[in-house]
Amino acid sequence: MKEMLLWLFGFLLTLAAYRFGIYLYGKYRKTYFQPLIVATVILCAILLICNIPYDTYMKGADLWNWLLGPAVVALAYPLYFNLPMVKKYFVPILLGVIGGGLFGLFSGYWLTMALGADPDVVRSVIPKNATTPIAIELSAMAGGIPSLTVVYVMIAGIGGATLGIPILDRLRITHPVARGLSIGIASHGFGTAKLFEENDKEGSIATVAYILTAILLTIVCTIFFS
Repeated sequence: MKEMLLWLFGFLLTLAAYRFGIYLYGKYRKTYFQPLIVATVILCAILLICNIPYDTYMKGADLWNWLLGPAVVALAYPLYFNLPMVKKYFVPILLGVIGGGLFGLFSGYWLTMALGADPDVVRSVIPKNATTPIAIELSAMAGGIPSLTVVYVMIAGIGGATLGIPILDRLRITHPVARGLSIGIASHGFGTAKLFEENDKEGSIATVAYILTAILLTIVCTIFFS
């Protein structure tokens, strides 16, 4: 009975926090009211104030991690309708992913090294541009801290969704391939979902970009750390 209550607690608390974030964002349409940001702040505050262990919360909340897989698969539906454009620009997309993915990987690695971070912290930042389930596995493979990697992944995703798109707008970058590549490589599913709110073409390119980025990071981590 206790296990069931703990499971329901984590699951329903996450759902309620996210739904409240959706409500705030729908009402005010402000970048800082992104549902993911609101939910994260609420959950952290509740866990800290109530002194609830993270492991206790994750007994139920871990189901949401599992649902990330089906959510990624669901992105294939709008992608199907934009396949002609993806095929037309596939070579630029592939080259962009290789360049952008490697830059994101090594820039994070070198920056944390330069700041004097511990080796396990440095390795935790390596897969930050992959989607969460893949990043967790790559972090463990590289000798990093998977729970810390999740934080890096969230920072990359939230940063791209909240700051990346306005920066592209300010720079007047309007081509769907350029916008989709930039956000897909840098902020994986979080940024991709945000792009889909604005333009299916940009979201489809971002979907391809972040899937290819995850594959690239898997290959690199396998070569260097397996």
